[in-house]
Amino acid sequence: MAGSTGKNSSDEGWRDRLRRYRLSHNIKQSALAEDLGVTQAMVSRWEAGLVDPSPVMQARIRVLLALEPAIPLVDWRRQVALEPGLAAVIDPVGQIETVSQGLARLLARPAAEIEGQYVDEAFSGDLPQLYRRLKNAGFFDEAVETVESADKYCFVDKNGHVVSHCVQGLHWPHRGEDGEIRWMLTGARVTQAEFAHLRRSQSGQIELIFAE
Repeated sequence: MAGSTGKNSSDEGWRDRLRRYRLSHNIKQSALAEDLGVTQAMVSRWEAGLVDPSPVMQARIRVLLALEPAIPLVDWRRQVALEPGLAAVIDPVGQIETVSQGLARLLARPAAEIEGQYVDEAFSGDLPQLYRRLKNAGFFDEAVETVESADKYCFVDKNGHVVSHCVQGLHWPHRGEDGEIRWMLTGARVTQAEFAHLRRSQSGQIELIFAE
């Protein structure tokens, strides 16, 4: 038997840990499966919460993903800033506090030029709408555990052209040093076809998982 059911899991973090790792490092399920020596279907079942990895596989995943020990609070912003994938830390009023190397590269701007802007200043289209939906759903009051999204990142590049990228996102609240909740944004670029499939499977832009 590959693992226990998600409902009886002794470690309910595997689903989100795997997704966060993949999205922040821009890794497909098939590539992660190859690294772990399992099928893509098995990774998909783990991420869907249908089964947990076996104890042996959990140990292998911990080594690969460097999940333990946990990142100390003092280092979490630095970790986000160094991410090669799309990631950001956004405060409750929508101000972008920290930008990853990957997101800065996508926007073709230094991180220092993006940090301090508000979401609706740096982007148009889906991301400002996503911020408003999260705020209205109680995301910054810890009413929401995680959010999956399919978004178009629209912005004006350094040459003045409007560009857009299809992105699969995974988001969760994180309590900052001052006790306030921050929006931890992570994402990975997807094709137009993958974007359309995500929108259909989620019945729209986002899928909210509320805290119990």
